[in-house]
Amino acid sequence: MNFQDTATRFERAESGTDSFKILAKDAYQAMKDDPGNAGLYFVIGVAAQSYVRRYEDQGVAPEFADKAKATLVGYNAKIVEALAADTGNRLRLLGEVALHYEWQVQDF
Repeated sequence: MNFQDTATRFERAESGTDSFKILAKDAYQAMKDDPGNAGLYFVIGVAAQSYVRRYEDQGVAPEFADKAKATLVGYNAKIVEALAADTGNRLRLLGEVALHYEWQVQDF
């Protein structure tokens, strides 16, 4: 499975923590399968895993889960775009995802 397939599967999945778990697992597996792009997958894996660790044993409002999922769907789209880009744009897109996650996402 390539990361485009992973991203599509996550986008079509429910907003529950199980979907985030699968995304994290797939992102970490992609690191092994495509080590040249491991940084791209790592940032997704960390974000998804962080959501799972924080909310797995809690009930969350559907709106909150949907918002978190939408954030990851957006990140996935940037990573898919980065995978098709030249090195400079790849790094720029990775930086955009990392900066947004670090400074704009407070909930997970």
